[in-house]
Amino acid sequence: MSGPQVAIDLGRIERNARTIVDRCALSGINVFGVTKGMCGMPQVARAMLRGGVAGIAESRFENIRRLRDSGISAPIMLLRSPPMARIEEVVRTVDISLQSELATIREISRIAQRMGRVHDIMLMIDLGDLREGIWPNDLIPTVERILEFRGVRVAGIGTNLGCFGAIMPTPENLGQLVAHAYKT
Repeated sequence: MSGPQVAIDLGRIERNARTIVDRCALSGINVFGVTKGMCGMPQVARAMLRGGVAGIAESRFENIRRLRDSGISAPIMLLRSPPMARIEEVVRTVDISLQSELATIREISRIAQRMGRVHDIMLMIDLGDLREGIWPNDLIPTVERILEFRGVRVAGIGTNLGCFGAIMPTPENLGQLVAHAYKT
């Protein structure tokens, strides 16, 4: 007797990715396709890339290795802050990561410099979900500190909503994120 099965329509994934990419492009937004729900399945990543996503986002190191080993060379974003013990792996295998701790960013900077690379970070801001991120009042001082580090570049800012604290995205909190982006 076989277990449960999931049918994946790669054509539909590609078309859906293209629709989202096209709509977001109207507002100047680049889209990363998230493969974490598919365990970093390379076929799904390729379908999203054919649909025009700028890169692939993943939260598990083993899935990132699977994507890279399968020949995915597109930018990959790590959807979580890495433990200190894995920072070298992050700098070596992913192009951008979510960050909110200066100590971690400093270590990424140190290792990236040693490797002759620049690692992009998405600086996370806590807008009420209490999952991760710096407080909004700390944004400018934190960015000023990060700008002192070589080997890292602030690629943008982000937030977690609808996660730990069940704070849902609203025009108000997303408007706050946009306002913070204009400050930086």
